[in-house]
Amino acid sequence: MHKSVEGTWRSRELIVYFALAYGLSALLWLPLIARTHAPRFAFSLGTFGPTLAALITQRLCAGNWKAFRLWTSTRQVALGTAWGTFLVLLSSFAAAFFMTRSGFNRWQWSSLLGILIFFGPNLIGGPLGEEPGWRGYALPRLQQRFGPGRASLLLGFLWANWHLPLIAAHIYNVTWWQFVLVTTAASVLLTFAFNISQGSVVCAILVHGVYNIATGIILNDFIGKATLYSNRVQHNVYWMAYCGVAGALWLATRGRLGLKRDHGTYASDSALKSASSESQATT
Repeated sequence: MHKSVEGTWRSRELIVYFALAYGLSALLWLPLIARTHAPRFAFSLGTFGPTLAALITQRLCAGNWKAFRLWTSTRQVALGTAWGTFLVLLSSFAAAFFMTRSGFNRWQWSSLLGILIFFGPNLIGGPLGEEPGWRGYALPRLQQRFGPGRASLLLGFLWANWHLPLIAAHIYNVTWWQFVLVTTAASVLLTFAFNISQGSVVCAILVHGVYNIATGIILNDFIGKATLYSNRVQHNVYWMAYCGVAGALWLATRGRLGLKRDHGTYASDSALKSASSESQATT
């Protein structure tokens, strides 16, 4: 009885959360969708939908605002960030290699400095607004229900489709299915980094930031002067490189993706206590 009640509670909580995350962001992105004279900050403002949804859902379901865990320990956050950064760069460089037809000597290594220069400002346009919601709030609850592997795939699919208003507004230049595949693969990498950090949102924000800025610079400025394959080939190489690294990581960790056997979740302590108390009261 205890398990079934807790499962029902978490299902309802997650449904509310994702409905709010989609709805709030779509509402904030309306100027972009309508293609009106949207202010420059309209894109960034909409990316805070997932975090606002996490805070509102936590308040409604648990009676407090402690929806996620920002920090664990310096060692764990550094380790998770290092692993996540390595996997993202490995995926991006693999894609760059297979996109290049000739002229590897014309790769612009100096352009990689742009990752450091633009990393900070880039955090506002996605990582800061999204990660407290996606990884900080939703992932621990999904992992508790489905395990790390399936939770990563489900969250990746939902994360990708949350971008549908931006795809409709032609913010991205890949097809829907390609975007879903690469975003789901990135979700696997982010899950691994998050779990290695033992649930730090700061780690997820940093790795998401590397994913955004490094992918853009490596697959544009870095290889821009080399002779590349056609756009169609490049788009397919993009998702295949990320899916290849994510698949290798899945096999190497046997689907655990950094989650320890004795940890079913990395939600905030207050969220765990409120869930347990509600389940016990209903049993």
